[in-house]
Amino acid sequence: MANIHVDYEAIRGTATALSRAQTDMENQLTTLKTMIDQLVTSGFITDQASGRFQTAYTNWDTGTRQAITGLDGMSKFLTEAVTQHESLDTSLSSAAGG
Repeated sequence: MANIHVDYEAIRGTATALSRAQTDMENQLTTLKTMIDQLVTSGFITDQASGRFQTAYTNWDTGTRQAITGLDGMSKFLTEAVTQHESLDTSLSSAAGG
């Protein structure tokens, strides 16, 4: 038989940390993208290399943002796990006459 231990506050705290990390990372990526865009329009201008660099960076940025959205799913999963465990605990308590 499996044992279950669910620390609601620890799970909620981790879910919140994941959400904050996602926001922080997205903000940092926006800052970096702005820097790269400015660089290739004023500080690094070549016939080919600067444009290819910008394209490569944009592709990396897009992929990274897609990966970071996974943090939202993980955060929501943890939040739902707490909600479901609390609900089950309440239901079982009521069924036991508590």
